[in-house]
Amino acid sequence: MTAPLPPFLGYVLAAPVLVAAAELSAAYPAARTPSPDVAGLLGLGEIMTAAALPGAALISVEVGPDGTVSFTLPPDRYDGDTSAAELIADGLSVPRRRVRVPPPRPAAGRARGAPHPAVGTRTPVRVAVAVARRRLLEAASATLGTPVGCLRLTAGTVTDRAGRRLDIGALAATAASTSTIAVAVDLTPR
Repeated sequence: MTAPLPPFLGYVLAAPVLVAAAELSAAYPAARTPSPDVAGLLGLGEIMTAAALPGAALISVEVGPDGTVSFTLPPDRYDGDTSAAELIADGLSVPRRRVRVPPPRPAAGRARGAPHPAVGTRTPVRVAVAVARRRLLEAASATLGTPVGCLRLTAGTVTDRAGRRLDIGALAATAASTSTIAVAVDLTPR
């Protein structure tokens, strides 16, 4: 049985549309520090996450009014791979074509044969996506007058049991915030 993951802290950033972010350090919980016990040692993914801490403030997911989703990762952690886009599409239940992938940048500081940078950003991307998903559902709940538990997010649309539908683009401004808000989220093990 897989142990439950600890809660993570993400943010809704002050912006005119929904912008959710996560610190890379959130992916490296203090409770998971190395110990002399072999079972307590960190895995490669956790080590890569810790190594990526300096670029923490640059991980964000933005939902635009047109229903597209864009993201920002640290330049040294992204080289044009679409793994972050796939995580976002899956986590927000949007078609992959609605996730805008930034153009590849030269991986100047990356050593040949080094683990892929996406290893260290996977959890923070998932945290930012969980924050965005939660805000979209809360905005739909307020707009439709339907409890969050009675809403479904599928194919970029929030639907209630009565069949009323709202595209995530229509919710982008309602889900936004005028100030930065810290949001605790739980991730399901993958």
